[in-house]
Amino acid sequence: MWDIMRDTAKAAKSPDRKLFQRGQLIFKEGDRGDAAYMVEYGKVNIFKTVSGRRILLGEVTPWNIFGEFALLDNEPRMASAEAAEETVCYVLQKQVIEDMMAETSVGLANLIQTLLRTARANGEALAQARAELLERSRQG
Repeated sequence: MWDIMRDTAKAAKSPDRKLFQRGQLIFKEGDRGDAAYMVEYGKVNIFKTVSGRRILLGEVTPWNIFGEFALLDNEPRMASAEAAEETVCYVLQKQVIEDMMAETSVGLANLIQTLLRTARANGEALAQARAELLERSRQG
């Protein structure tokens, strides 16, 4: 974990830090991605909206990165991110991620793209399944 943090910080030179208050939206599902974030402290909820309901996909805790998919595959954000409590994140600009990917072998870059497509599809399926379970539990 420390190697990833060190390498990411090194690649970003001196990344900006940003404070998010509890409940503050960091980015919205469908937005264009211009940065990824590494949590320094606090917690971030990642969620999708399905049939008007907010479906939690996961929580991001210190020293983990979120928002990277949109930078790696240039697709819109697959989910929204919101600070679950006061949170400080390092902001990793798109160019930093692109520079890191440019140093990666073609084979590894292709593998990463394949993993991203699979993760996006699984995120959609998970959100839909959780929404259906929530609906069933409310009905019966």
